[in-house]
Amino acid sequence: MATIYFDESGNTGRQLADLDQPLFILGSCDFSAEECEQLLSPLRSRQAPEIHFKKLRKSGRGQDRIIELFQSDLVTPERFKAQVFHKRFMLLTKVIDDLLEPLLYYHFDFNLYENGQNIALSNMLFACLPLAVGDACFDQFLSVYYDMCGEKSEEAITAFYEHLEIVKEAAAQSALPMEWELEVLSMTSVIVRDVLVELPKSTFNPAIPAFFSLCVEWGRQHARFDAICDDSEPLERQADFFTAIAELEEQAEEQQVIGFGNAQIELPLRLNTLAFSASHDSDGIQLTDVLTSALSYYYTKRQKGETNDEFFMKLDRLGCLHDFVSGCVWPTTDVTPEALGRAGDEDGHNPANAFVEFLMKRGR
Repeated sequence: MATIYFDESGNTGRQLADLDQPLFILGSCDFSAEECEQLLSPLRSRQAPEIHFKKLRKSGRGQDRIIELFQSDLVTPERFKAQVFHKRFMLLTKVIDDLLEPLLYYHFDFNLYENGQNIALSNMLFACLPLAVGDACFDQFLSVYYDMCGEKSEEAITAFYEHLEIVKEAAAQSALPMEWELEVLSMTSVIVRDVLVELPKSTFNPAIPAFFSLCVEWGRQHARFDAICDDSEPLERQADFFTAIAELEEQAEEQQVIGFGNAQIELPLRLNTLAFSASHDSDGIQLTDVLTSALSYYYTKRQKGETNDEFFMKLDRLGCLHDFVSGCVWPTTDVTPEALGRAGDEDGHNPANAFVEFLMKRGR
């Protein structure tokens, strides 16, 4: 049975609200023990048998070894996969999905998920709102929303809606007033307390949807697989949840496709067992760390516009790093159903809701 190794980069304490690390990436690979040893051998040193990306990237020789690793015939998109999350954009999508969508659905009988309108609105606001109110005001908007969802206090709720009024005033003075969108966001004050009660503590943890998505991807290549994750707290907290999904083994031969278009997933997961390991005890974790961290370094430098960085240019010349990204949460300029891959989704499928329905049908 295949073993999939997982490691993450960019998951800090404040997770989505940490603007110093703009991206979160979860990487995974299915290399055998022998392949891991073969790939890691050129990177090892007698002084430091455990391999860390941070040490390798500090020297030209170490950087070149990482480049050679990516050039190996073994390292292909079929063997190494990553999920990339743009933190600020994901935080904005949480405002839309967790706060605005229930208001529109329950108070106005409007399905925001129809034809991917939730994604279109998120893309539009992410592109236009900073232009209308300035980056600092926009970042503060995201930050106070994050704080409100974490604290769930009256003070935090007041702080969020007071800042929303500042956003509205600033936007009204611009060429992009967005009156309807911001006014509807203000109306969510009537439901915000109910919404906050239902929000799980892990709602802003990108490791959870990233791990889930990668399990779906690996399930398309392996009938069953074991997962070994770096012993990071964000994933380990959710071990029981993913194990419960994996225990739907009796349904493994009757997979069901849920969702719509490019948001389709197959359930149950093909995950067999889930375990956690320190990196110094696992070559697979160390290898995943190097590959994932290199990917994170590349996209972070690109996101910050630091493209003159020497190691960034070495990675860029590979010309293949995008191929390793099996999925992402990333802002685009797409706002039409066709561009979003949601044309014909009149029912407005939400993968999260479809997943709940899937479990309920099986008596879970």
